[in-house]
Amino acid sequence: MSTVLVTGASGFVGRATAAALLAAGHSVTGTARRADRVPPGVASLAVDLLADPTALPAAIRTLRPEILVHGAWTTEHGRYWNDPANLDWAARTLEIVRAFADAGGRRIVTVGTCAEYDWTALDGTPCREASTPLRPHTLYGAAKHATADLVGAFCRSTGLAHAHARLFMLYGDGEQPARLVPGLIHALLAGRPARVTSGRLVRDLMDVRDAGAALAALAGSDWNGAVNVATGQPVTLAEVATTVGQLVGHPELVELGALPDRPDDPAFLVADVDILVRNVGFRPTIALRQGLDEAVSTWRAERGATDHDRRGSR
Repeated sequence: MSTVLVTGASGFVGRATAAALLAAGHSVTGTARRADRVPPGVASLAVDLLADPTALPAAIRTLRPEILVHGAWTTEHGRYWNDPANLDWAARTLEIVRAFADAGGRRIVTVGTCAEYDWTALDGTPCREASTPLRPHTLYGAAKHATADLVGAFCRSTGLAHAHARLFMLYGDGEQPARLVPGLIHALLAGRPARVTSGRLVRDLMDVRDAGAALAALAGSDWNGAVNVATGQPVTLAEVATTVGQLVGHPELVELGALPDRPDDPAFLVADVDILVRNVGFRPTIALRQGLDEAVSTWRAERGATDHDRRGSR
């Protein structure tokens, strides 16, 4: 087992990753702006990586982790696609990687995105790491791709191992409320119509707990290079919306086609997961309906707790 540093360990993906690494027996330290969101058992390092560029390199020199899983990045829903902070995160990542190498680290996992692929080139076949063209159409995708390229070149020149995980569409615990799945759940629990697009788009949805377990497996593997982190299972957004409607108990409130489809959204965005399965040795374990059911239960409980608090304050 190894000593692992996870950046962004209080975030949506980072929290699930840190928990999975801990469950696998690693000694885990996580950077966080919210220490209360770091999983129990994970040592937390309170630091704002953008506001204090020297804090983490100094900590790395003291901790001397063997593995770095770099998940911290700008992720504010509705903003991150073209957030100028993407440039800041790219620069900060390179500084962190260099400090990690100087401290004797041996393996880096960078967390990327399916938005690195050229969505205009997709023809209804799954994205493959070695053959699907890479041509990001957003600042977020471009920054992730360029950073991974630079980190990969640096690692090859210094002898460090490097894997780059391209995450597809995730849902689950800790998700920002405005995103698709929690947005549907919140509306339906409140008895409001859940207005969505036509739902014809085909996507690859993975529970964030599986994504965290996949990243933990990748960190502990000997795979170098890009790997898709996804289920490999296509599902239409209409199926997702109607399933959530059934689980909440208000399928009649799901309004498919109430919102226009975005013309720049790819019709089919699904991963080929052969490398994840064969080379990393990971298979997802949480079926979509199960994950959505548990997400509904989580948000229902949270809503009930909030309502109770409001009643108690009257």
